[in-house]
Amino acid sequence: MTRGYVSRSVPNHAAKGLFLFARYVTPFRLTLCVLIVWLCSLSLPLMADGTNTVSAQPVAGADDFGQYLADHQSDLAPFFKKNAEDLFKLGVPLLMGMTGWVIAFTMLAGWGVDVLMSRGFAFFFAPAYADWKRAAIYATGRLFLSFVYTCLIGFAIVFSLGLAHAGIVVTLALILLLVVAFAAQLVWILYLYRTAFPVSVAFYLAIIVVHTVVGFLIAKPVIGLQASSVATDFVDRVITPRMQAETESTKGELAAADSARNAAKAKVADLQNQIAQAQTEEGQLSTEIEEKKNSDIYVFSQIVQAHARGELDSARDQLTAFLSKFPSSSLIALAQAQLAQVNNQIVAEETQKKQEEADAARAAALAQADLLARASKGEVTLSEMRQALIGKTREQVSNLLGPPSATASDSWGYRQQMIVNPLTNEKTGLTVYFTEGTVLSVDYNRNGGSL
Repeated sequence: MTRGYVSRSVPNHAAKGLFLFARYVTPFRLTLCVLIVWLCSLSLPLMADGTNTVSAQPVAGADDFGQYLADHQSDLAPFFKKNAEDLFKLGVPLLMGMTGWVIAFTMLAGWGVDVLMSRGFAFFFAPAYADWKRAAIYATGRLFLSFVYTCLIGFAIVFSLGLAHAGIVVTLALILLLVVAFAAQLVWILYLYRTAFPVSVAFYLAIIVVHTVVGFLIAKPVIGLQASSVATDFVDRVITPRMQAETESTKGELAAADSARNAAKAKVADLQNQIAQAQTEEGQLSTEIEEKKNSDIYVFSQIVQAHARGELDSARDQLTAFLSKFPSSSLIALAQAQLAQVNNQIVAEETQKKQEEADAARAAALAQADLLARASKGEVTLSEMRQALIGKTREQVSNLLGPPSATASDSWGYRQQMIVNPLTNEKTGLTVYFTEGTVLSVDYNRNGGSL
């Protein structure tokens, strides 16, 4: 496998780069990320090699892996977010391998520390049991319990990595095992030294603090021997191939997108050409339509349609304009014939209209004469008189019935017995009521003409 990065001693930049990875893992994995950052800060200097070959000299313009990550956070953020779960599962075994050595050396060194601390603890709090043999027994028992629970914790972590919610399962398993381990260690102290419970708890907490300090003191030289090779191997074996695969995949997607974009551009250009061609054809068609609209055939067809709809005046005017506009047209004879026919129809309609008006006037005169004749005999009903008078003006009423016998501001009275009540055969005069100069209603006048 070729390596895209080489080692250099820039621990701060390495820690900065690995912290970018920690941004994209769940809060439970923060401990693992911090440990990886610490390990890499000891000696994990990596940098990009533009030729993808191992080189002992830094490439011009490039920095170590941590600085590379720090300088390209926005570009690499999607990669770490997408692969955080897998990187976490692959990084745990490496971390456990290194911490295994730290734990082993800490346990061995811690055995001696436990002997000295238990001897001093017994001297002050359990003088009856203050001897080196019991101190050695306590340290050996504690070493055995620590070994057992360390193995159980390791098995729990390895088993939980394959589960769907690995972080939650590991957290619960660690809490459970640590509580049981604390209880077992506390029982071991109570059994050997018979001290009070609070004193035993304080002693065990002191042992934890001392072991933590010893562990940190041992971790630096032990991990310093392995951190560089382990972290470099993790980058070369896990991160770099994934980045390369992600890059190739992105290149493929970009190539596909570029191809689709070019195809879309070509389609857009083709559509634009079609639109331009359609616009040209539309302009040509509009020109042809306008030319046809101005042709003698089209104009004559419009005139014929107007004639067929009965628009005689419009057809006559258009035919007259047609004869002036197209004097040499082949349709002149037809236009003249149409004009003569239209004129004849107009004359016939005017004649018919005059005849109808004369007939209507004659019928109205006969009806009026009949009404007056019957009114003189007192044979007209009130409804007939209302039909004849309502809506007429004072002048029209006077022309029809003559001057009234009596007048008022809004009514006229006629004493002549013009109308008859069909129910009683009583003959009475007539009262006409006006509103704004026209007849509003007609009624009987039984007062002999007085209003």
